[in-house]
Amino acid sequence: MTVIAAAIAAEKSGPFWGGLVVGLPTSAGPAYVMLAIDYDDAFLAVSSLNSLAGNTGAMVFLVVLAYAAPRLSMIATLALATGIWLVVAAAIGSLSWTLPWAVAINGLSLAAAVVLTRNIPAGPPTGRAIQPRWFDLPVRGTIVGLFVAGVVSLGHVIGPAATGIVTVYPVTLTSLVLLAMPRLGGQTTAATMASIVRSMIGFSAGFLLITVTVESWGAVLSLSAALAVMIAWAGLRMAHRWVNQRGSPPAPG
Repeated sequence: MTVIAAAIAAEKSGPFWGGLVVGLPTSAGPAYVMLAIDYDDAFLAVSSLNSLAGNTGAMVFLVVLAYAAPRLSMIATLALATGIWLVVAAAIGSLSWTLPWAVAINGLSLAAAVVLTRNIPAGPPTGRAIQPRWFDLPVRGTIVGLFVAGVVSLGHVIGPAATGIVTVYPVTLTSLVLLAMPRLGGQTTAATMASIVRSMIGFSAGFLLITVTVESWGAVLSLSAALAVMIAWAGLRMAHRWVNQRGSPPAPG
């Protein structure tokens, strides 16, 4: 449902709103709730630390999408972004992360992604309005459900560190591209990815909060607080946009 809402928001109101909607933890959030049910707080702490570092892959994924979508076909764009994500995720998974290093790699990748996507314009609409089809919700709900179930099941095999990296696989972003790119065009899809980059600031802050609090606060309070942080960041982005629009001079004529 969130993916469809984001695509419609991007079509009706612009890439900013689409990026704001899909920047919420629609796949990683449910995955962490299920992990909290099946695993202890120490497992969650290690997983969230590696999710924090693993968000580097999501930043790279978004940047690749932002540059490839206006130039390549949808399949080529997703294949390129996914292939690069796999390389980055494998590199991150091969390392043992501490909190300072995870914060550093996350911060550097986030800053680079913000700079690289800061001037990506939205393109003209393709003229094909997004109309949710009867199978959109069941299919995307099934994808997210299978993803969550897979993450929880794999946790017993691959351990908390790898689980944290797998949890931030960009399943929602992939679904958004599949839905939006044929209808909105590559340029508007790219601008939506640039907006999502800014949403990742709240996403990363949420994982940082889980990492440092889950063992002392417990999973329920820690995950709730992380969600509140992500929603608060979305609210700050909306407030910033509103202030900027109010302060803009009226158009001539």
